[in-house]
Amino acid sequence: MQEEEAKEILKAAEKACLDAMFEIHKVARRHNTTIVVEVGGVPTQKQPLTNEELNSLQTKARKSSMS
Repeated sequence: MQEEEAKEILKAAEKACLDAMFEIHKVARRHNTTIVVEVGGVPTQKQPLTNEELNSLQTKARKSSMS
């Protein structure tokens, strides 16, 4: 596989993961529930991110993917 093709596939995978994460937070807020994440092998409940927090993360992710 060419290095350029591998980079394109990696970018697409990263975008898909971020899109899924954003959607999970939006659905959790819509249903007024928490999100359970595993940190160091221990399940932990977190409040879903706000739209502002999600937008900020999305902007940071776009900037880092451009570099």
